[in-house]
Amino acid sequence: MNIGIVAVDSKIPNLALMKLSTWHKAQGDSVKVYEPLFDRPDRLYASKVFNFTADYAYFPADVEIVRGGTGYDMAVELPAEVEAMYPDYDLYQCDYAMGFTTRGCIRRCPFCVVPAKEGPIRAVGDIHDFWRGQERLMLLDNNLTALPEHFELVVRQMIRERVKVNFSQGLDIRLLTLEMAELLSQVRLWKQIHFAWDDMRIEGSVRRGIETLKRGGVSLHDVTFYVLIGFNSTPAEDLHRVETLRGLGVNPFVMPFNKQDRYQRRFARWVNHKAIFKSVAWGEYRAG
Repeated sequence: MNIGIVAVDSKIPNLALMKLSTWHKAQGDSVKVYEPLFDRPDRLYASKVFNFTADYAYFPADVEIVRGGTGYDMAVELPAEVEAMYPDYDLYQCDYAMGFTTRGCIRRCPFCVVPAKEGPIRAVGDIHDFWRGQERLMLLDNNLTALPEHFELVVRQMIRERVKVNFSQGLDIRLLTLEMAELLSQVRLWKQIHFAWDDMRIEGSVRRGIETLKRGGVSLHDVTFYVLIGFNSTPAEDLHRVETLRGLGVNPFVMPFNKQDRYQRRFARWVNHKAIFKSVAWGEYRAG
């Protein structure tokens, strides 16, 4: 069979599609990223991550199309034998490893689909399931800190293998312990370590967690906090959070809940453009 692959809205290589590619190649099939002007596949796999993005406009009319991903249907899952596959990184000429060692989350954040899609948190593997010597590794776990023993196992693997790591989905500052911070201080970082301050009510946990990071030997220059705005906070609370994080020595990064909202777009631009954030106060920027 000739298999076509379409990542409708992925901003990074699509993990599910890379696993499907490995599985089909093991069956002797040909697999490539679909080019509508040139390809006539027997089957097309399409993955859509977000439900608010536009659908792919060039699906052929006479080909079997298999759709999956949160943007299409949260209930659709890879078959177990496909989920277990090592990703076909060559599909996207991807030179880093990526994958999950846990699935699910203990939180029930109303803006997040993970609990509904993946259920309770559980360990599903370790880095050797998707990493084979690449210099860099992108970890996709949603809340690795919620499983302390597995956290230690996985992070010790990262330290031992000396791989550069991107904790892309972030870690939970409310669950951070001194032992976790000490392990994190030994990891070679590809990107900054990400946490989140999405709710004003966890300010105490944020302050304690940042102090724990310092005590554990983590450089605060390597720490970024995602700050969700426009969901359950006021503009005054948004400003309080980013200024508090700045004062505590870590980097705030604003995530607008509604990117069509003018205030949210402007506030995110002010905070996330660091040259502006460091030189212009919000009141001056807002008035400009």
